Amino acid sequence: MPLLNSSTKEPRKLFGNSDLEAAAREIRGLVMVSLHASGSGHTGSTLSIVDIATALYLNHLNHDPQNPAWEDRDRVFWSAGHKAPALYATLAVSGYFDQMPVTFHGKPVEQFADIPGRDQCVLLRKLGSPFEGHPNCRKLPGIEVSSGSLGQGLGVSCGAALDAKLRNRGNRVFCIMGDGEQQEGSVWEAAMFASHHALDNLVAIIDDNGLQIDGPTRQICNIQSLAEKYEAFGWQVFEVDGHDMGDILGGLERASSVKGRPSLILADTVKGKCVSYAENVVGYHGLVPKDGRSGEESLDRALECIGCTDVFPAERVDELLAFADAYGKLGAERAEEAVPKFGRDWWWNAGEGMATKMDATRNGFGVAIGELSGDERVVGHGADITGSIRMDRFYQPDGKTVDPDRMRRFISCGIAEANMTTVAAGFALENRIPFIGSYGVFVTGRNWDQLRTTVGYSGLPVKIADAHGGISVGPDGATHQALEEISLITAIPGFVMYVPCDAIETAKATRAAATNGAPTAVRFAREATPVATKEDTPFEPGVANIIRYRGDAEQFVDAFETVLSTDYNSEDEALAIIACGPMVPEAMRAAVILKEEFGVETRVVNLHTVKPLDRAAIAAAAADTGVVITAEEHQVGGMGNRVAGVICEAALDRPVKLAMVGVQDRFGESGEPWELMKLFGLTAEHIAQKARELLGV
Repeated sequence: MPLLNSSTKEPRKLFGNSDLEAAAREIRGLVMVSLHASGSGHTGSTLSIVDIATALYLNHLNHDPQNPAWEDRDRVFWSAGHKAPALYATLAVSGYFDQMPVTFHGKPVEQFADIPGRDQCVLLRKLGSPFEGHPNCRKLPGIEVSSGSLGQGLGVSCGAALDAKLRNRGNRVFCIMGDGEQQEGSVWEAAMFASHHALDNLVAIIDDNGLQIDGPTRQICNIQSLAEKYEAFGWQVFEVDGHDMGDILGGLERASSVKGRPSLILADTVKGKCVSYAENVVGYHGLVPKDGRSGEESLDRALECIGCTDVFPAERVDELLAFADAYGKLGAERAEEAVPKFGRDWWWNAGEGMATKMDATRNGFGVAIGELSGDERVVGHGADITGSIRMDRFYQPDGKTVDPDRMRRFISCGIAEANMTTVAAGFALENRIPFIGSYGVFVTGRNWDQLRTTVGYSGLPVKIADAHGGISVGPDGATHQALEEISLITAIPGFVMYVPCDAIETAKATRAAATNGAPTAVRFAREATPVATKEDTPFEPGVANIIRYRGDAEQFVDAFETVLSTDYNSEDEALAIIACGPMVPEAMRAAVILKEEFGVETRVVNLHTVKPLDRAAIAAAAADTGVVITAEEHQVGGMGNRVAGVICEAALDRPVKLAMVGVQDRFGESGEPWELMKLFGLTAEHIAQKARELLGV
């Protein structure tokens, strides 16, 4: 019986099929308003799971929204965490947020005291909101585990199901997965485990919509027949129409009654269901309504398609969007409050001398990989986010036309990072130059052992496009913000790691990676960051660049002189800022603030190669200035500790003051990229303030 009163075991509310269909329309409507308010998110797969989620939470589960921690509740694990908007909206309609106040970083916000709990879903991906881009179990009731990295939910579900058996509890465990997710090898490890332990209290549900980010699942890495595969692993399989309430409920009842083995519900669904312009459209995996409140691909059109304008008339939609907008402004204000203030506004493009071009570092990778793929020795490997990291330029060097020969050398590995890495190692053994690419949290973290043993220990020149590094990934939130990979990669013997500062330098680093003969990672960001170098700026792997502010110029980059560390002579600067990645432009901007407002001369060291380090440049900076600040968009100490080690080993004749700017031992969160940079203390202003403290100015 669903929606129970956990004290009396009586139902709080009963839902028939027509009630469920109405609830699904409301959930879809809330999802679309939330996605529109956020400006980003995963429309397609969120819409395809709604009917299943509705039937599960409102009709089938034993759970109590008023007592989310009830020991005897059924557990639901959302392995496919990118479907979070559907999870949030379903929990809202189920009543989980009825008594929950609007909070900012966990603290109630008085100005929003009258906002109903279920309306808070429209705070999706906003800074300070608990409704993160991927679910965080520590911030919202009804979420069993944080998720966002595919392939992990079934294993967690197995643990919970086996624990229930060991404790002789009668609760059931459900796991929601996507079809593309079945490409992860960890899924099949868990499937084997569940069968071996006869977990008949476990029901897995696959949202089989046939599409993943890069295209049709059958074309990327065919996982069919899923029914036959799971049956071969010892599961009982039930196939249902994932948009027919009666069929879904029947499947849930049959699956929950199986004895002696786990069950799978294979749900045939449509990606983008009920929104005409999004149905079966690959691009709407990560798109939200494009035309505002009117137009063919608008929010209004979506609500009409869903048939929920009675629940979401224009007036209510306007109120919800106004609430989301006001909350977003609050986040922007809180982020701004975290930034130290100086005599004038030194922000990018804010005034004289601050004019700069913005470009995403991933675009620089795309330019270089498009050039390199003309070499027959170069092979590309994709992990389903090919376009997002610009790996698609491998076979579309002009960004438009597919080159058949290059396409032949591009291997779509699907959502299977560990396998992609070892496949690439096989190519490297045959004297190819393989490039693998994915988000940093997946390509360096998930498969670290493959990188360590198969690639590093064997000394194979596999090249890693370590994309979406840093907090500036933004609204996707902590699960997708790589903050640990400098430490992870530089710990592996023999690895080279480049952390370029802008799009131009990323292209140079990628070219260098192709020819250095070593296992190599190139870490780059997602969002547009200031272009701080030029095409003729020197770049030599392993040799840091020394950057000095020379005075006003129309364009920010023209106000600096950049030379190789081997060509630099000390100018008796007061301090050195040693930075990598997008923190290099921030360090340069800090140098401007310090010079113009306090007369402090600063040596900026662009440590674009964090392994091998330019030890001489680091030691010289410490010896010449006596004051060093490291700056990295990473857990503090990733680069900073390596720099500190060099300084200590140098046994200098003078004491050195050392401070580190970086993420302070915490996970990221959802928010706009620059809001996060401000809130996490990763701006020029924070660097300059730290310099003032060290120098006493």
